Amino acid sequence: MSDSNVLEDDDFEKLLDSFINDSMNEVDSGAPADETNSRPQNNESAPSNEEADDDDIAPVDYTTELSPQGQAVNETMSDEDLDKMLVSSLQDAKIEAQETHDQPMLGNDESELAQAFLNFYNSVNKLSMTHLNKPYQCLFEIDDLYPNYKPSIGKILSDDVVAGWVLLTKMFPQEIGNFPLNSSDEAFLNFAEKLTDTDLQLAVISYVEILIDMEGCELTYQAKFLKYQEKQIKRLMYEEYMERKERQRKFTEALAAKNFPVDADKLISNYFRVAQKDVDGAFKALTTNPAIFAPIDFSKIKPRWFGLLKVTPKDGIRVNLEIGNFLKRLKV
Repeated sequence: MSDSNVLEDDDFEKLLDSFINDSMNEVDSGAPADETNSRPQNNESAPSNEEADDDDIAPVDYTTELSPQGQAVNETMSDEDLDKMLVSSLQDAKIEAQETHDQPMLGNDESELAQAFLNFYNSVNKLSMTHLNKPYQCLFEIDDLYPNYKPSIGKILSDDVVAGWVLLTKMFPQEIGNFPLNSSDEAFLNFAEKLTDTDLQLAVISYVEILIDMEGCELTYQAKFLKYQEKQIKRLMYEEYMERKERQRKFTEALAAKNFPVDADKLISNYFRVAQKDVDGAFKALTTNPAIFAPIDFSKIKPRWFGLLKVTPKDGIRVNLEIGNFLKRLKV
């Protein structure tokens, strides 16, 4: 290769290097300013995108400003007042929950009666609103059956049911106006099967169910009432027995304290036993001749005149009268 060719190649390489350098300078000078400024300086690492996003989130204020009325109430109420209100509310809630928990359950008879009345009321009320444009009003309420059925409640229920039947006869004079109310339960049910109006049919069936359930409630009430009376009589008898035993004890102690020559416990016990059958006769015998209830013990009668005079039957009569006079004046 000649020297001229070598020079040409060298010149070409210089020109190529110069072109590349100029192109790189143009690229550097055309870079965006923010990218240049965002480069880390002095080997400090730039914050990550996630950290930057977290810093950019504005804090949320969850507090709500009170109205002027709320601020006035808040200023007048202290922490102690708020505590009292909170305690009172909790106590009220506890009482209400306890009352609900302690609500007695209806018995089987009362439950069936309540359901029958609800069916009757709903049917009659619906028919009355449709045909007469007025509600079926009742004084009886289901809560009246708590804690159990009572004849006074049954009277109110009976009046309401009769009033409901009168409404039915006004609305359906042809269908039920001539049906006798003293019919048997079976006749009522057979009559209800022939009715075409479903509400009227349900009302008639419910009417019969009310009569049946009320009779069951009445029988249950009478049975409970008789049992209650029996308990009351037993309680009174027991109280009278205990009072009599206490009075008998006081009589016995008072008589024994006088050291009469007689068995005080036997005398008073026999007297009270006889007094249960004949009070006046027993008391007369007790105060005039108490020896009939317990004999005089002559061995316990002290001889008079320092033992010089022996005990005679007259001494027994004398002691008997002394005992009678003592018991006659005795107040226990």
